[in-house]
Amino acid sequence: MASTFEIDPADYLAIDYNAFRDDMIELVLSNPSKYFQLRGEVLKKVKRDACIKQYQVYYNLLTEARDFNGNKILAGTGVSAEVQAKFNPRYPKQLVSQFALGASKTIDKIAEDAIELILPADLENIAKQRTSVKAKGMGINE
Repeated sequence: MASTFEIDPADYLAIDYNAFRDDMIELVLSNPSKYFQLRGEVLKKVKRDACIKQYQVYYNLLTEARDFNGNKILAGTGVSAEVQAKFNPRYPKQLVSQFALGASKTIDKIAEDAIELILPADLENIAKQRTSVKAKGMGINE
């Protein structure tokens, strides 16, 4: 069994990630519209899921002390039933919405940053620069 402190050199050196990036560069060079369609779909899915979930987490917590799935947060924690019954914040819904939207906005930015790591908007420019560097290295003038 591998130690939990053991580092996979291939992972550390981003070998698979770099192969993935090469595939994405190939896609953006051969079919930019497919690349940007892919990017748009991933962005929409990740951002929508992350933002909606984040909103619901805080809305449920601050209104009725429930988790994302609607279960009472203190259920099964060992906190007495008497205390659990009293733990119902009922924070004003307009303020809850304001807070939850702020959390969603933060998550929206984080989701955008995550997608940039795997499907950058400027990949076409990166690909062109990379092709230019390779061409110069081979003695080809553009």
